[in-house]
Amino acid sequence: MRSLLKKRPVWIIAGALFVTLLMIFGRSRDDPPPRPERAVLVDVIAVDRQTLRPTLDIFGSVQSPQDAELSAGIAGLVDAVAVRDGATVAEDELLVQIDPRDAELKLKQEEANQLEVEAQLRSAELRLKRDRLALEKETELVALIESRQTRAQELAEQNLLSQADLETADENLKRQQLALSQAELAVAEGNNRVTELRAQRARAIALRDQAALDVERSQVTAPFPGVVSELEVSEGDRVSVGDPLMRLQNPAAIEVRAQIPAAYAEMVDAGLGAGTAMNASVQAGEQRIPGRIVRLSGQTQQSSGGVDSFIGFNAPPRSLRLGTTVAVRVELPPVPDVTAVPAEAIYGRNQLYKVVDSRMQMVEFERVGERIGPDGRNEVLLRSPQLQDEEQVIITKLANAADGLLVKINEPEPSARTEQTARSGTDL
Repeated sequence: MRSLLKKRPVWIIAGALFVTLLMIFGRSRDDPPPRPERAVLVDVIAVDRQTLRPTLDIFGSVQSPQDAELSAGIAGLVDAVAVRDGATVAEDELLVQIDPRDAELKLKQEEANQLEVEAQLRSAELRLKRDRLALEKETELVALIESRQTRAQELAEQNLLSQADLETADENLKRQQLALSQAELAVAEGNNRVTELRAQRARAIALRDQAALDVERSQVTAPFPGVVSELEVSEGDRVSVGDPLMRLQNPAAIEVRAQIPAAYAEMVDAGLGAGTAMNASVQAGEQRIPGRIVRLSGQTQQSSGGVDSFIGFNAPPRSLRLGTTVAVRVELPPVPDVTAVPAEAIYGRNQLYKVVDSRMQMVEFERVGERIGPDGRNEVLLRSPQLQDEEQVIITKLANAADGLLVKINEPEPSARTEQTARSGTDL
């Protein structure tokens, strides 16, 4: 009995080994049934190729084309400053008065110089008139004496006139020809003198006008209606020519300068050339101010990556302050034969997936632009020969997206369709 108890653990181990062998050799040799492929639930939209307008979100600065730095036109003491920084002024309103006395004295001097030159010119013109009349008389006398000399020569040849009388006739002719030459010289010198004095008169008039202009410049007035800023002078200051006085900007001519990326610059330029309206909206707080692209800059700044555009407004917006940076949304010219898909449908730079026989198929496309869709979401405008109307594009963002992946199209209730486009895929 005691020996049986000692052998009991051996029997237990042997029994366990026997059962294990039965389980190993007695199981079925058939392969296990394959697991069914699980489809991913996705949302889709139908391809609808049409003509659409891309939109572009950029930033710009508020400025005014009427933005002038006013400077002193003459040197002198500042007698009065009629405005303060931030003041709104009208066109031609007095801003700064500079002491005009020096300029007024200069004007009187130049006016006197002009009168003196004009008096000299009148005398020279009278003298020239007299010299021309004398020249006419001398010319007539030369013709008369030449006729007499010819007659004397004929008589001398016929021995009807003495040699002494012939010589006297020749002498008279030469004396008159010399007088004629002197008269011609006097007329020529008179012409030169009149020309010289006329030039002096023109110079005197220019100097007089310059002095009068300096008197006008003693009063600095507003060249256009605007707002004063950067006031740099006060009463009693001495200023020199060209010293800055203040800046004047016209809010009524306000516009926004925004840079169009180089990829879209040619499109915008072509649209402006064709007269296509390109609307824009400028964000000012909670308000969007409508405007339009009115022109492009004629020069591209080095390393800028784009071309500056100018956004104009039908009416000057009061909520925009000069010098501030604002967000701008620009509507580009219409592009034909493009498809709009939500941004979450895009993989990488230029890939998306469509559904073919319940499986994903990758499509490469040309990116035309972006826009804000009717529901306020960002959409990509694209073009691809691999996309045909009514084909279904997957708009659910999948972490395991790949060619050939089995998918099932989500069919939400009509009221919930707009809430399903950005969900992650769900395994069935």
